[in-house]
Amino acid sequence: MKLEQYISELLYQYDCVIVPGLGGFVANYKPATIQPIQHTFSPPSKSISFNKNLNNNDGLLANLIAQKENISFDVVIKRIEEYVLTIHRDLKLKKRVLLTDVGTLFLDAENRTQFEPENTVNYLLGSYGLPVFQKQPIKRATIEEKITKEFKDRTTTLTVVKERKGISPKWRATAIIGIPLAVLAGWMPTQYDLTEDLNYANLNPFIPNAKALYVPTKSDFVFNDVKENSVKEQIALADENSYFLTVSFDENETPVVVRLKEKPIAEAVSTYVASSNRKLKYHIIGGCFSSKNNARKMVRKLKKEGFDASIVGKRKGLWTVSYNSFATRKEAVNAFADAKDHNTKAWILNQSF
Repeated sequence: MKLEQYISELLYQYDCVIVPGLGGFVANYKPATIQPIQHTFSPPSKSISFNKNLNNNDGLLANLIAQKENISFDVVIKRIEEYVLTIHRDLKLKKRVLLTDVGTLFLDAENRTQFEPENTVNYLLGSYGLPVFQKQPIKRATIEEKITKEFKDRTTTLTVVKERKGISPKWRATAIIGIPLAVLAGWMPTQYDLTEDLNYANLNPFIPNAKALYVPTKSDFVFNDVKENSVKEQIALADENSYFLTVSFDENETPVVVRLKEKPIAEAVSTYVASSNRKLKYHIIGGCFSSKNNARKMVRKLKKEGFDASIVGKRKGLWTVSYNSFATRKEAVNAFADAKDHNTKAWILNQSF
């Protein structure tokens, strides 16, 4: 019988698998990690630990083996006991006991049981299909490299130009600029009278500045006398339930809308209904029974002692009794200490799967 195969199968669904007489394998959530030296990224998983104090039979492992191999519950218990005796014998002989896909058990120098978990299997169903992958870091240029490259880009190659012998460049530039200016100076007096005042504010200073003339604007608007009495009469005749009134000042003018009073604004009514229904999927298990009457007796006993006990269903052919039930794992862990003080066999069941 390959006991580690059934332990591995149960770790996918449960956070604690107890091997009677040996100990319990506890699965705790482990977030995603980054290995900075090897540049590897690992998805969220379950870290497996071993607690030798959890060695009382809760029926979970034995019931699974009985169903898988189609044998009686009592026969399975005897086979588990034989398997555990073999493990203890190997440990006393200083041998390392390998449980495939689970971990390795061995004794240290002080004869204490130690456990090294296997990291080849991810028991967290939420991370199914997410492998460990490696990504090389991005190489970015340093500040010194950026500065060096920028100065290299600015560097230009100097070329030597051989000039032809003849007129020097200085006199050539003087001739190019001076000849047009001399022609312009001779032509301008023949076209404009330079003795008059010039308009320097204009783009063309030789165009005379036109004098501004004031032309008054004419308004076609005619003020008509408003009949004050007719307006008051229109307001007085308005309906008490009216919020607005159209008032006419003159027959030839467009009527004006006047607000008589403020329109009340209806207050918003909230339709939100608080809901207190929460799914209780984390249970602190105190025992499993093949007889429902025995499970009910334990519930009555725990309620007398102050626990909110209940039967949370039939699992693997056994009626499961809970000390308390909670919606989150954090609430269950906080209350787990009180249950452990009352019963060292207590363990947490996750029914979210």
